[in-house]
Amino acid sequence: MSIYTAAIAAALREAFDVPALAAAWLGLHPDGTGDVSRPVLAQFLGRAREAITSALRRVLGRLWPEGWVLGQRSADAILAGVDDVDWGAWTPGDWEAAQEIAGPGLRQLLAEAGIVIKSIAESRLEELSDVLERSLSSNVTEREFNGPKPLTLSVQSLADELRSVLDNPARAELVAQAEIARAQSAAAMRQYAESGVREGEWSTAEDAKVCPRCDEAEAAGPVPLGALFPGVEVPMPPGHPRCRCALIPVVVRRAA
Repeated sequence: MSIYTAAIAAALREAFDVPALAAAWLGLHPDGTGDVSRPVLAQFLGRAREAITSALRRVLGRLWPEGWVLGQRSADAILAGVDDVDWGAWTPGDWEAAQEIAGPGLRQLLAEAGIVIKSIAESRLEELSDVLERSLSSNVTEREFNGPKPLTLSVQSLADELRSVLDNPARAELVAQAEIARAQSAAAMRQYAESGVREGEWSTAEDAKVCPRCDEAEAAGPVPLGALFPGVEVPMPPGHPRCRCALIPVVVRRAA
């Protein structure tokens, strides 16, 4: 996961020229005051949206195949009742090999890529918007040896704030963890369904860190697997950021 945490952070950090955006924005309001029209703000955010979306698509397009193979092979091991997972010719970090191994089931996950990427991008854009709007009420005074200069906004300080939204390792880790877990669960459910399994159970880590929501999902018992059954909705891990749960095939649990 650390590979993709770093890749997501780097991709967003380098998505566009942050100092240039800060300079262009402050060029509209050099004294740091004034009202900004929604169309002007939308224009700035529109450029950022395109860059962020493109950056995320490149990285997540590599992450999803690897998460899929993790779930696929782990499910095969569970169904076979073995502890050791056969990874074959794939090693973590080799997304091209994972894509070859994944098979047609991965296409369903990739079909949802636009929705997922849009959601992640929009959360960053909201934060960028807040920073840009706050900059209009900034009160920065620069001092020189001969006294204070008039109130100004610093391009560098605004760029630093914008960059802190994009280059955030903690948030990059949340995205990487959630998307790997989502791909793993989707692949596992497909493997179970293709093997004839019709029900699965939500399995928690069984410790004090398990949240009430996941405890409730586990207590609910078996649910029908819907990966290959149109119209059947199935709760699927991850249930929330940093969720450690998994969906276990009922036939294996009962046979143990």
